Amino acid sequence: MSQKPPAEPSAGLPEFVEAAVAKTARELGFTAGQFTVSFEPGSSCDGLIGEIYQATVTEGAREVVLFCKIPPLDPARREQFNSMGLFQREVKLYSTVLPAMLEFQREKGVSEEDGFYSIAKCYSTYLDMETENSLVLMENLRTRNLRSWNKLEPIDYDHARLLMIALGRFHAISLALKDQQPELFEQFKLPDVMLAAVKENEQMVGMFEAALDNAASLLDLHETEARSKMDKLKQNYMSVVETCLDGNQAEPYTVLNHGDCWVNNILYGYKGDSPNELVLIDWQLARYVSPALDVLYFLFCCSDQSFRQKHYGEMLRIYHTSLTIMLERLGCDAAKLFPFAALEEQLVRFGKFILIMGSFDIPILCTDPADMPDLGGDISEAFATSPAAQRRYAGRMLGLIHDAIEYGYL
Repeated sequence: MSQKPPAEPSAGLPEFVEAAVAKTARELGFTAGQFTVSFEPGSSCDGLIGEIYQATVTEGAREVVLFCKIPPLDPARREQFNSMGLFQREVKLYSTVLPAMLEFQREKGVSEEDGFYSIAKCYSTYLDMETENSLVLMENLRTRNLRSWNKLEPIDYDHARLLMIALGRFHAISLALKDQQPELFEQFKLPDVMLAAVKENEQMVGMFEAALDNAASLLDLHETEARSKMDKLKQNYMSVVETCLDGNQAEPYTVLNHGDCWVNNILYGYKGDSPNELVLIDWQLARYVSPALDVLYFLFCCSDQSFRQKHYGEMLRIYHTSLTIMLERLGCDAAKLFPFAALEEQLVRFGKFILIMGSFDIPILCTDPADMPDLGGDISEAFATSPAAQRRYAGRMLGLIHDAIEYGYL
């Protein structure tokens, strides 16, 4: 972690941001006093808990573009979304946890081609809880021609397959470390940082309740059993979330989750028209919970019913095969640490989680970036308001409810 920079705001961005970028520029070989730095706001259409800036460092003909993320400058928004707690988590991930995972793989001789190295290069992190200043400064992945999937469209087979392989490898590292280096693994047992803040925020509670009501309202009147299940879930949803986010409930299979594994947090690289690499970004919700949560979140929020009817079972197998192979590369007994039957049991045990999170997140996924609401106001009913977004939302959400019932999750 870099030396503490000044916290007083400057005419533009806070001075600690400018200081961190200048320090990184010098570390990258730029000459002190000879380079210039310019900032441009990045896309914040889905950034409820942070603000993104592009920092361009220039000296002569040389130019480097950095990606800079800081907490919301608006104090109300910072408090509403527990931004400091989330930045504290992401700083920990980039400064200690993720480097430990990379080092463990290298010690085991796992190559970048065969392992999980799907993270951005982080140049600097900074956290001061007292002044509520924080920063994550990393490479700008778009300069490597990586790009995100269009969130308005359900994911396709090739992109989903690549993510399932990456998730399997990522989760396998937790299981292997827990088995082989339990003392080192203690730092991976990170509790959820969002639920407590949600429970204390009346607006956020209201948003979840409204989301569940909206989801249930899509069901036909004759779907009495489904409506009854959704009504029961709404009455008990907070305790369901508490159970799902309690890592002890998933032992001995609990792993470090990405926690926010949806398409806006995945950047893909391509060979021709086919995706051949990916990078996971936004680690602010990383937490020690069931591996089923990452799998459920991606396959239910980012695909649709048609995709799941064709590929759901295969995606689970791809994920588990990837996890198994990775465990074997790391010197573990995969059949003992996480058999496929255990994955199936975890999916059923924690499946209700996806009804709750899907109800909340699918309206966001179905809202065109051009129609995103003002994040400083009341956003409880602000997503999926256009006719096109409503059609996307109804199709995705109804499919989620019907599939969750079919698979025994609700």
